[in-house]
Amino acid sequence: MESENPVPFIDRRLWIVVGKGGVGKTTLSVLLGIWAAAQGKRALIAEVDGAGRAAWLLGLQPAPVGEAKLAQPNLAVMSVEGSAALAEYLRLILPVRRLLDVVFASRIYQYFVAAAPGLKELMTVGKIWYEAEKTDPTTGERAWDLVIMDAPATGHSLQYLGMPKAAHEVFRAGLVGRESQRLMDLLTDARKTAVHLVTTAEEMPVNESFEMYDRLRNELSMPLGYLVVNRLHRRRFDRTKLAELRQRSSGMSERERDLAAAVLDRALEEEGWSAIHAENLQRLSERIPLPRLELPFIFAEEFGPSHLQTLLRAMDAQIVRGPRRLQSHGFPVG
Repeated sequence: MESENPVPFIDRRLWIVVGKGGVGKTTLSVLLGIWAAAQGKRALIAEVDGAGRAAWLLGLQPAPVGEAKLAQPNLAVMSVEGSAALAEYLRLILPVRRLLDVVFASRIYQYFVAAAPGLKELMTVGKIWYEAEKTDPTTGERAWDLVIMDAPATGHSLQYLGMPKAAHEVFRAGLVGRESQRLMDLLTDARKTAVHLVTTAEEMPVNESFEMYDRLRNELSMPLGYLVVNRLHRRRFDRTKLAELRQRSSGMSERERDLAAAVLDRALEEEGWSAIHAENLQRLSERIPLPRLELPFIFAEEFGPSHLQTLLRAMDAQIVRGPRRLQSHGFPVG
């Protein structure tokens, strides 16, 4: 296991969800947001360069990029994009509207935004930092107790998370140097940040998880949280009983034989997936020594908001250790 972390995951201000494309990062980000909100945390899900799927899973129409939209008590969702984050940053440092209009309309500005290497990634991470650190100017309270960054797919995630370090190495002094240092301080602080690595128990996602784990830990020095194994098959069947069903089906009616054949096909398919997943779970155990959450495969034609409750129950049973259990916050779990 990794060394003991100084602050429990639930008390850190930034959770970053990473993994190969298609393994369920956005679904996990939404689950974590609902779970944290139920623990009394004011949580923001920040979907980076996404298509509004986090909002859809929460039953919302996506808000304009960069704007938080309340989904339920204590939980909001936001889409984050680098160009919009840069424009927001300029509004903070250039409060004169007329000057801003001139800057945004400039062809030089448009070319700079499109061509500057790493600017989009740097400004996106900057926006995440801003939301994690933002306070109410009248009360001094934080706007959010927790920001959950739903990061892009593996390779692109590493570009985003590595950009502050790269920028700091190039611009050690001045505005860019200072700002990139602040981003690095947040991303590498185990008291404030946890990176949760999501995978499925299949060969390619597992291999990418190994690479992601090594680079996050050794190159970027980022504090790691949970390893989440999604869409997991674990059901095994008695081969003797399956063989008996196949043998007995010869004396059945045509309709019964068709039903028995379908049951056998599904049982053998599930048996095959369970064997593959068991093998890859062993590989993960040997290479990634992190606390692990396992989320079951949901048998549905298309995963949607109605299936979140099943996964919430599974996740809650694994990560809640205190007396406070998951409460109903728009997503009852029974």
